[in-house]
Amino acid sequence: MQNIDLHVHSSWSDDADYSVSNLIKIAKTEQVSVLSVTDHNSSSSVEEAIYWGHQNNIHVLPGIEIDCSFGNNNYHLLGYGYRRHSSDFTDIEHNFNQLQQAATPIKLEKLKALGFFLNEEHLFSLAGDRVPQEEEMAELILEDERNAGHSLLVPYRKGNARGDMPLINFFWDFFGKGKPCHVEIAFPPLQEMVEVIRSNGGIPVIAHIGANVKSGHTDVISEMIKVGVMGVEVFSSYHDNDLRQQLYHYAQDRALLMTCGSDFHGKNKPKIRMGSCKLSLSESEKVNEFLEHVLLY
Repeated sequence: MQNIDLHVHSSWSDDADYSVSNLIKIAKTEQVSVLSVTDHNSSSSVEEAIYWGHQNNIHVLPGIEIDCSFGNNNYHLLGYGYRRHSSDFTDIEHNFNQLQQAATPIKLEKLKALGFFLNEEHLFSLAGDRVPQEEEMAELILEDERNAGHSLLVPYRKGNARGDMPLINFFWDFFGKGKPCHVEIAFPPLQEMVEVIRSNGGIPVIAHIGANVKSGHTDVISEMIKVGVMGVEVFSSYHDNDLRQQLYHYAQDRALLMTCGSDFHGKNKPKIRMGSCKLSLSESEKVNEFLEHVLLY
């Protein structure tokens, strides 16, 4: 049975660590045979992934993960098998970076208002030519000795309740919707991003719905199908077995495509391992049905 992972991130993403070449090496170690590097709002990894995939006998599927809005929430939309050289995805990346740059000063002010010390010069140095990310902010805040006694940071210290994945947990707890440092960003509408993917010969798939809403998952997906979403990431690190089964039967009944993905990032999500979906035979068959609709390199 193939080990397939269609949702991993390289350093072309704003919050991941590994170069594409190192990512492919990890995939080889984990015996992943089919991989898609789905960087956030960027298709810049595609050519590298194909090249290094060939060097390591790993089939590569061009991918991207786009931040978008739908209803009153933000979601991640995966795009697979699109035309690799389309300028549409360059435009998406440029727009996303502009939105993030505008939001960064507001995020920093909100962190300061909570009494957190943060070396901004070091933050921008770490980010280099990228927009500083919330996980980088969290890392510097947790490392700064001036914050050692701050009560709000206790849960993120080693051995405490949120200390298993402190950086991403900090992100969710402080920057998530309704949280104290949240900044509302006008991400592009999901239906527009669906159209971009489909008009470039790709397949739009909604990512890890269980990470975005706590209930009514299939109700949300039903509305997304109406605007052209063609598949569901059924098998995800964020979905327990009950949700996997619910999504599996929902997708099967509606002839929706099914995909699997770990959402591997590196140190920001240390508990997530590449190639960790562990599909049953019937589940693997469904993912392979999806792969029949795309071109692997």
